[in-house]
Amino acid sequence: MNKTSEDPLKKFMKAKYEEIAVEEYITVSDGSELRILKSKASEESNGYTLLLLAGWGTIVIGWDEVLMEASKDFDIVYLESREKGSSKLTRGIKHDLDRLSSDIQEVIELLNLTEDKLISFGSCFGALLIAHGLAECKFDSYMTVLAGPVLRLEIPTGFLRYLIPIGPAFILDPIKPMVNRWIRKKKSENEEQAAKYIRVLEEAEAKKWKNVAKRVAIKKHLNTYSRVKNKVLIVDEEEDPMHNTENTKLILSKMENAMYVNMKTNKNTHSKPMVDLIREYIPKFKK
Repeated sequence: MNKTSEDPLKKFMKAKYEEIAVEEYITVSDGSELRILKSKASEESNGYTLLLLAGWGTIVIGWDEVLMEASKDFDIVYLESREKGSSKLTRGIKHDLDRLSSDIQEVIELLNLTEDKLISFGSCFGALLIAHGLAECKFDSYMTVLAGPVLRLEIPTGFLRYLIPIGPAFILDPIKPMVNRWIRKKKSENEEQAAKYIRVLEEAEAKKWKNVAKRVAIKKHLNTYSRVKNKVLIVDEEEDPMHNTENTKLILSKMENAMYVNMKTNKNTHSKPMVDLIREYIPKFKK
């Protein structure tokens, strides 16, 4: 067997969820178009809609197990934020946190999602976007789950963090090998997780990444979390090298209505145990 066929990236192709979901593009107020995948519960519905925002650049396959399990009894809206390859962005737009959290607000409104039956679930960068929307009172949810929330984007070196705003977009290509090594050696708990992150890197559109990252990569956004007054479930992944458990606990300490669960690994938060946790905690959010 040659090296190409052994490449772990080849294991991860089209997600099963993409085969059962309906794809739609939502046009938001700045004229940009964002892809969503949506589905109705395949069995008896529990009455809730799960709105899922994945991490920076994350592709659907990374959440396939969660989406397939949740699709049994939740209606689902999987929203791809504007740094993703699927987005169709209007030129000259400022892609900051305010714009990205407004995307969530507008999708909720355009799809007529009922907030008292809405479960907003954000992972990593997606958690930051949901937190910003809540802090700015743009939307509310019956239940909010933030898994591995970040203070800012994880970047291999401080030098790169400050180069993003001023460097040309094409700089991503020559640094991909360095980021690839960083992911393999320091930021993944197993081969499967590393392969998914590396596929994200390989499929990244440099111009989109730069346009969004330059607004959110340098500053830490702890104040965003501290302004969230809603009841929130914080999910830690302390054994996941990509998510700093100290930062998660710092965020937790600044949120006055937060509950905490440590699911230990990235694998747990990306598979059936995560959906079971959401099901378990639904009654605890009853107002």
